Amino acid sequence: MGSGPATLRSVDVGWDRPPPPAGGQWQWPTSSRWGPGLLLLLTAASYAAGSQLALLLIQESGLAGVFFIPAGITVAFLLRVPRRSWWLVLAAAAVAEAAMDLLAGIDLGQTLGFVVANTLEPVVGALIVSRMCGIVDLARLRHVFWFLIGAVLIGPAVGAGVGGAADRLLGGDDFITKFWQWWLGDALGVVLVGSAILVWGSSPDRRSLASGWGAGLVGGTVLVTIVVFNFTALPLMFLVLIGVVVAGAVFGSRAVSMTALLVALIAALELAYGSGRLVVGLVEASALIVIKLQLGVFTIAGLVVATEANEQQMATTVALEADTRARLSEAERRMEHQIAVRLQEGLLPSQPLRHPKLTVAARYEAGSEASVVGGDWYDVFDLPGGLVGLTVGDVVGHGLEATAAMGRLRTAVAALAQRTESPGQLLAYLDDLASGPNGTEFATAAYAILDPNTGRLTFASAGHPPMLLVTDRGDTRWLLEGRSPPMHREPWDERPEAAVTLDPGPMLIVYSDGLVERRGEELDVGMRRLEQAARRLIDRSPRRSATRS
Repeated sequence: MGSGPATLRSVDVGWDRPPPPAGGQWQWPTSSRWGPGLLLLLTAASYAAGSQLALLLIQESGLAGVFFIPAGITVAFLLRVPRRSWWLVLAAAAVAEAAMDLLAGIDLGQTLGFVVANTLEPVVGALIVSRMCGIVDLARLRHVFWFLIGAVLIGPAVGAGVGGAADRLLGGDDFITKFWQWWLGDALGVVLVGSAILVWGSSPDRRSLASGWGAGLVGGTVLVTIVVFNFTALPLMFLVLIGVVVAGAVFGSRAVSMTALLVALIAALELAYGSGRLVVGLVEASALIVIKLQLGVFTIAGLVVATEANEQQMATTVALEADTRARLSEAERRMEHQIAVRLQEGLLPSQPLRHPKLTVAARYEAGSEASVVGGDWYDVFDLPGGLVGLTVGDVVGHGLEATAAMGRLRTAVAALAQRTESPGQLLAYLDDLASGPNGTEFATAAYAILDPNTGRLTFASAGHPPMLLVTDRGDTRWLLEGRSPPMHREPWDERPEAAVTLDPGPMLIVYSDGLVERRGEELDVGMRRLEQAARRLIDRSPRRSATRS
């Protein structure tokens, strides 16, 4: 039996709008929600603050390109607001970049070059990421991959190329040197700051940093970072960054970004205000590159570990949900089966008709477990004038729907038979019911009227297998007359019928198609098999013939 096709429910997560806030509180600003002015102000202020902090670290350390915070801010804002609001983010970034450069004493030509570079860079990165991922969720491995490709690698490379070329054309540093400084600083800014912003729109962590274990992770990371930078003479930065990977394995993407950003800030402050060397044996410029690469690699590793753990957990959850749905579906199927069985038992005759001039026997047996409950029906009943009506039919399908349709048609036959003397006309009336809104898609039926006094049998068939007549000598005859197509959508005004006079003592077998049909076998084979079985049963009583031998 079937309980109907399952319905797959989908969730629309359109690429042009941010996802719902993970914690139910914070919502990303959009021009429609906050107003364009407030979004412009928020972006400009964030960009300027990040730029000022980066400039301060550069001035205090005497080194170029610690990590460019605004690069992460801009691309993260683009990936978190609808695309129709991108122009506001880019306009704010351009104004803030121009203002900060001019205030720092950079000439107008270089300023324009830097503005173009720092607006083109996040657009390229955001376009790649949004095109491949839609709404970014850094708790998913595929999204982390495209975030690294588009926002960390390609976007900063474009910005570094434009900015380095503009700087070189106007008498600045060597292009290659400027390119690598720019690219590495912006890429690290996107990895650290951009990911820290984006994780607040990602799937929730498996364990919150606001817990005892979270406090231990943060406190331990801070302590080890300070010790490594101030009290050792060994290159032990990898010990600090192990905490970032642990954050991914135990907590999740948010913990990775927060821990990595904390380490980066301590390293930047140590670079600007500390007294020791960052990496023993290396000059500070080279040490800065080493630390940048270590921070970037370990942060990426932490994000990958976090996403793999998250997706494994999601797969387990999906499997459990699928198992639960399967169990519920099976329970529903069993319940429907029980209802249909009881309905069918109530609709079919409880016992055969008892008549002084003929013997009636009936047997219902399903062809398989799947078709225990279906649309087959039969009935034998008294008619006015001492006549006897008999019917058999089949509604396509199994289960509760087919059983209900069968009940409607069988009840209609019993009601129409009391005032319809023509089997063909009764089937025509039945057509109207079958093709109506509460009818059935496809059904077959046979109906016959027997006069026990004269032996006259009038019959009609709408697509049903022919009745089989077996004489008392074992001769068989198929009643092939009075046939018409099955009941289906377009009703017939009149269906043909036929009549035959029965000699005393014959056996009339009326059945459904499941008795003679076999998969992969021609119908004639099954009908010949029924003929042979009928000849062997001629000496038995009908009731004995209907029992399993």
